[in-house]
Amino acid sequence: MEAAKIPERRKRARKGTQPTRGVQLWLERPDGSWQRISAQIQDNGEFGVGVLLGEMVRDGLAILIEGGGVCGADGGRARGFVAWCTAVSPGVFRAGIAIEDRRRDDAGKAEEVEDYYEALEVNPTATFDTIHKIYRVLAQRIHPDNPESGNEDGFKRLLEAFRILSDPEKRAAYDVERTRALSKRWRIFDPDTAVPGLEQEQRKRRAILSLLYNKRMRQPDNCGVAIPDMEQLLAVPREHLEFSLWFLKEQSWIQRTDGGKHHITAKGVEYAESTGAWQPPTAKNAGLLSPAAAR
Repeated sequence: MEAAKIPERRKRARKGTQPTRGVQLWLERPDGSWQRISAQIQDNGEFGVGVLLGEMVRDGLAILIEGGGVCGADGGRARGFVAWCTAVSPGVFRAGIAIEDRRRDDAGKAEEVEDYYEALEVNPTATFDTIHKIYRVLAQRIHPDNPESGNEDGFKRLLEAFRILSDPEKRAAYDVERTRALSKRWRIFDPDTAVPGLEQEQRKRRAILSLLYNKRMRQPDNCGVAIPDMEQLLAVPREHLEFSLWFLKEQSWIQRTDGGKHHITAKGVEYAESTGAWQPPTAKNAGLLSPAAAR
């Protein structure tokens, strides 16, 4: 059924809406400079804007948007990133641009991004068939009409999760936004201003344990985390992770697989649960792995 919907959706994407507003896109180059290209706004949705442009841009690319009413009547530039980009005809490409400050509350702080994969209890790599199957089971269980296990709020959250994850374009945009949010959530220090020291080292160890604990719990069949992923999520360069990883391995709290990924051991799970180190790092629970506890 879904396979029949996708071609129709692609046809609509090719036709699109008549572009009515021009916009300037500033693309970040690898050397830190910015390249300006012109584009046309096609639509404006909850995750950002859809544009037509004359060249392919890669997913995750940092971008500035200028004009087109994106920043309101006052103008200016909005910062965002490329969520997805596809070819619609020779020399014409359609891209989704997620605006980083679009989802904010009245106090001006970024909102928490709802974890739709957690709501559906599926792996982020799950296929549509898996998502649909799990959705049907959960929907029947928590439907408000179910007198034993009905949950109206949970059912609404489940519907929203399925609405996003069952649509390829919405899911692609959401995946990029979720990754950005997770990176901010796990970020334990600003590498530009952090001062090396014992406290910083202990925070790194705790964050690594927490990351591996949660990966093991949610994705037991794929629980390893590669060092490049740790670097991105924790905002810690590889060189600053080596000592922390060595210490955790010496304590038998984590192991390194033949594939180069790290995962938490049963001993590490027990330690993380007994000390609270399993929780993602926040301002409230940024406790340390004390030398005394480690002995």
